[in-house]
Amino acid sequence: MNKIYKLLPLFLGLISLQVYSAGCAGSNGNCAEPSKYILTMTKLELCTSVPNTGPYDVTCNGATTVGTGSLEFDVTSVSAGQAIATFASTKGLPIGTTFTHIKPTMLRKIQLQGSVSVSGSGFTTFTCHTDSSATLNGANKYNRLLAGKTSGSPTLMTYYLNTDSGEQTQNGVTYTSQNAANLMKQCLNQDCSSTYSWTNYNKDLPTSTDSRFGLSIEDITNSDDDFSMIFALKEPYTVSEVAPKIDIAFGTKMSLSADTSNGTSCSISPYYVKSEITITD
Repeated sequence: MNKIYKLLPLFLGLISLQVYSAGCAGSNGNCAEPSKYILTMTKLELCTSVPNTGPYDVTCNGATTVGTGSLEFDVTSVSAGQAIATFASTKGLPIGTTFTHIKPTMLRKIQLQGSVSVSGSGFTTFTCHTDSSATLNGANKYNRLLAGKTSGSPTLMTYYLNTDSGEQTQNGVTYTSQNAANLMKQCLNQDCSSTYSWTNYNKDLPTSTDSRFGLSIEDITNSDDDFSMIFALKEPYTVSEVAPKIDIAFGTKMSLSADTSNGTSCSISPYYVKSEITITD
């Protein structure tokens, strides 16, 4: 485990939260810790096993739902553990059942606030801030990287997890959401009237680097408003007569990413949050 930089011992009923460092996101190391990283969870399931046939396989065998609804929480906040504790309940789990994985489903909407120092070859280092006034110029919200701002202070902006673009093959399968019709564009100014096209853009998990980023993520299309992921429990858990406690560790330290295509403007987006889940009596 990476060095723990913040520990929040929130043993709040059934769920507690810890925070530790996440890996650097941008290809040039353009990443930082956000001051806000707000997710909305709509469902939480425990799995007895997963096929794990590829990076987009989110099949959850023996699924048991422990939470449904709409929970908005900031994973950088000390109150996140308490919020999740009110959302999920482990009472009534089938005794003797062994769970190995967990499957959260979340809205593609992610709210971010923070600043990233952007550096690279051929241009002067500058700071990219989240911008609440950045717009899409009427474009599909799932096919744009919103512009950040290079002056002022960071403000809370709303980002949407993008649909992959370009032909991408994983384990011999070309995924249908990844095609030229979903061409990703980076907004170069606040109203997105000027853009830069990405011929190949995907959200593949860095599982080979650290499985705490997740084992798989759903291959979503432009018609999907939410997405699911699969995480392995730190250790398999067999249900006893005592309602267990779920401990969730989030890592957000380097989960805000910024990029530039011209050295003067920037786009800003979230990177995956590391999550480590433990179930104990």
